[in-house]
Amino acid sequence: MEKALKIKIIVSTLLICGIITFLGLKLVDKYTPSETMRALDNYYDVAPDEAVVLLENEIYAERALLRDGGIYLTLDTVDSLFNDGFYLDEAEQLLSYTLPEELIRVEAGKPYYYSNKETKELPHPAFLNLEGVYYLSLDFTAMVSDFTYAFYENPNRVVIHHQWIDFLYYDTVEAETPIRFEPDIKSDILRVVPAGEKLYYIGGTGTGGRSFFKVMTQDGIYGYVQKKFLGESYYDALQSVYTEPEYTHITMDEKVMLGWQQVTVAKANENLEQLVETAKEMNVISPTWYRLIDTEGNISSLANESYVQRAHDLGLQVWALIDNFDQNVSTYELMVSSETRAVLIDNMMAEAAKYGFDGWNIDFETLESKTGPHYIQFIKELSVRCRQEGIVLSVDNYVPASYNEFYDLEAQGKVVDYVIIMAYDEHYSGSETAGSVASLGFLKKAVNDTLKKMPKERIVMAIPFYTRLWAEQEADGAVKLSSEALTMNGAKDVLSRNKVTAQYDEASGQNYAEYKKNGITYKIWMEDMDSLHERLKVIAGADVAGMAAWRLGFETEQVWPVIEAYMNQ
Repeated sequence: MEKALKIKIIVSTLLICGIITFLGLKLVDKYTPSETMRALDNYYDVAPDEAVVLLENEIYAERALLRDGGIYLTLDTVDSLFNDGFYLDEAEQLLSYTLPEELIRVEAGKPYYYSNKETKELPHPAFLNLEGVYYLSLDFTAMVSDFTYAFYENPNRVVIHHQWIDFLYYDTVEAETPIRFEPDIKSDILRVVPAGEKLYYIGGTGTGGRSFFKVMTQDGIYGYVQKKFLGESYYDALQSVYTEPEYTHITMDEKVMLGWQQVTVAKANENLEQLVETAKEMNVISPTWYRLIDTEGNISSLANESYVQRAHDLGLQVWALIDNFDQNVSTYELMVSSETRAVLIDNMMAEAAKYGFDGWNIDFETLESKTGPHYIQFIKELSVRCRQEGIVLSVDNYVPASYNEFYDLEAQGKVVDYVIIMAYDEHYSGSETAGSVASLGFLKKAVNDTLKKMPKERIVMAIPFYTRLWAEQEADGAVKLSSEALTMNGAKDVLSRNKVTAQYDEASGQNYAEYKKNGITYKIWMEDMDSLHERLKVIAGADVAGMAAWRLGFETEQVWPVIEAYMNQ
């Protein structure tokens, strides 16, 4: 009996010990971290010809394409993330990019590119067209864009930085810090990193009472690290190593005071001295010499070498104007082709070299919105050649408005020397109501809106030397409206003949007159010295680069001394 009792005690003791041992082992196992390493080959589930994109510390939706030793992202992604300056010519399968004095062009699938007209080899194509989807190589893109990248294998991944802002980091403090697949010590280890490893902080989470932080390694592996393995947090920012291209500008040492001379026949060139006789304060003249005549890049010319020399002798720079006023020539068809843009620019530069004038004035009006991107590319390409040759580039623009945003004043202000804002035609020959050609409020808004888009040093404000006499006549219950353009003296003559005295109108900042004759109501908002003083106060107060006027011969002789007095304040 006693022996049986002893056996029971021993068995019970052994059983208890076994249970304690089992529970102990279970407890040890529960709190013993896993040392199992997880293979990274399939960590991101990426195909052999792809790479995961880690943008800063986030996984980007698009995968990079690996092809012929190059790493590629779609052109749309490059445009939205890094650089929107690439121009695609789908018809010619050509990609262009402009720098201050360099035009870069790349043909789809070719392992070289053109820098101006010099061919430069590449290790792989910079630009691909894969079934209508366009790709750019990262190494080529990085030549002209502010970002850095690094590629890693197993798994294929590319780590990209383009935001030079502070991110939150931790440094590891343990010699062998495990980075785990999940926030659990039993989770597989993705990477063991040494002490001092810099980790991006992504977020915090916890399992079983243990605190884990989600992190990303510098080479693009996401995982979880126990907080106890990390030092104090800190903010740091990567530094950009990219040097932004510097766009230099050819500018005058004084305020621009430009007058346009309308030249429609060669004989008009003989009128130079007569037109500027009372405009001694003017320093730039812009004759309307050139016009687009076809969609192949050819232009008509009324240029005259003697005119340029005579203007220079009078102390005037000559900025030759080119327009697109031939209604039979599609500006869109000309601008949409890289080849015809190049022909046009070559023709323009040949004319500048032949006649020795100082600058170009581009006056392309009534463009369609679809022409916008191609027109801006033309301006960029032309700016390269003008900068190389030391020729002033000025571009005429409407006042900023939502319907003409495709003229892209911001882009123009970056690359051209002077952006000329045509602050007139508030009411024009086709307007449905009579009104001022350029009220004071219209000018003020034009100045303020333009200053939001570019530096004042690029801006020249253009004012009218003409006005409109409006005629309103009732017929069949409707008002028939017509108008005619008048010079400053012509407007004064109309009032004098009809014995009408104009009264100052605060709303427009102009003298206004209205009278009836033969059942017709006539209205006129005067362009005179009063309106000129008010406009020049605004322009001079904004301290922009200068002023321009359309057109010479429409002004009175008192105009230019007043302009000089305001512009040289």
